[in-house]
Amino acid sequence: MLDDVLARHLVADHQLSHREYEVLVRLDGHGGRLRMSALAQQIVASGALVTQTMLRLEDRGFVERQPAESGDRRGVDAVILEAGRVALESSAAPHAEIIQQLLLERVGVDRLESFAAAMDDVANHLRSHRSGASCDDEDCPALRYA
Repeated sequence: MLDDVLARHLVADHQLSHREYEVLVRLDGHGGRLRMSALAQQIVASGALVTQTMLRLEDRGFVERQPAESGDRRGVDAVILEAGRVALESSAAPHAEIIQQLLLERVGVDRLESFAAAMDDVANHLRSHRSGASCDDEDCPALRYA
């Protein structure tokens, strides 16, 4: 439900999908440039889904794809443009405020560290399924839906 509220906020107030916002955040956090394959890993999405998202952001002038700086002729980097930075800057503080109000204040300062540790455990478990690692729990639902 929290994800739904956050997604609706981004669309209604900033005309960004949650995935588009995440792409902008990841690019900005990496100095404005990130290899497309690394971007896909970071936002936990298929290459095709990242490409679709990039196309929508390119149409709006927020990002562009460029040959990889590494010199690898096959590689492609996603690069955030000034309009993308402006869109991110205008949406980041209100987005963070909603997360603060709906999640962090509800968890409370006294429980925040244990909550973060629990969420980290959940994320690491699910990431292990994505990477193909075996699971100790034979009945783990992620095995059916990974």
